[in-house]
Amino acid sequence: MALEKTRRKVKLGRYMQALRKDTVPVLRPEDIAPQFRIAATTITRMEGGLTLPGFTLLQALLGLYGVTDKQRAEATRLWEHAKQGSTSVENVTDLPTKYRAFRHDESDAVLERALDVVAVPGLLQTARYAETIGEATRRHHRPEGWDLRAAAERQTRQRLLEGTNPLRLYAIMDEAVIRRVIGSPEIMAEQLEYLLTAGARRNVTVQVVPFGVGAYGTMSGPMIVLSFEDDPDLAYLEYAAGGETVENAKDVQAFVETFEEVRRKVALSPKESAELIRAALDGLRNDDREHGMA
Repeated sequence: MALEKTRRKVKLGRYMQALRKDTVPVLRPEDIAPQFRIAATTITRMEGGLTLPGFTLLQALLGLYGVTDKQRAEATRLWEHAKQGSTSVENVTDLPTKYRAFRHDESDAVLERALDVVAVPGLLQTARYAETIGEATRRHHRPEGWDLRAAAERQTRQRLLEGTNPLRLYAIMDEAVIRRVIGSPEIMAEQLEYLLTAGARRNVTVQVVPFGVGAYGTMSGPMIVLSFEDDPDLAYLEYAAGGETVENAKDVQAFVETFEEVRRKVALSPKESAELIRAALDGLRNDDREHGMA
């Protein structure tokens, strides 16, 4: 089974590492391993958030570290939290490790802010649009058939926007995103129709940054900020060959402030954005009819 780093396992791992390093003398993983007949990598992987220890091993380690009752209770709480968050995420087996970790984080989030200057944000991509994007990026070390799996992955992500307690999404995209025809006029028209449908949901806000505003916010690539009920925000920055999670509070706050400035002061209102998307959709349909008559 592939090792997967998740936010909840990382929190437990960091806490356990701090407890280990607080021992006198400091216990090293290679000092601990023989006592429990395990490999030293079992400790390092657990502390790195890659694996979740069994409850018995967790309690044994806490006993070895000589923790207080309060520390034991906190470690147990973090372990239970991590175990509850171990639900598998579909259609990500062949995708980069850091992206799989992001998907786990996204499934825990209550609010997502997504800003993209080149493509429709992932949560709002139709299957055929996503498949076309996947085909175009295959050269970046993507496995055969990744484009098709990317389309399926987008559809499973969209379930987060459904149900009784759906994810709240603020999606901002550049006007170039709705003007660039991806795949074909038919595929692009389907995508624009979906943006209008999704934007009408109570938990989804879609906004467009018009060409006329010039430079704004972060124009170096897609940016996503996730917010949680009890944990600090984190940001995920995408680039051609993968992505990177940012957890430094100061950096994440800068991304939040950038996003909110674009949302409130630069982007069109949701109503104006819908009108622009509808105009782009009508333009595609008119061009299609004209070509059909030619």
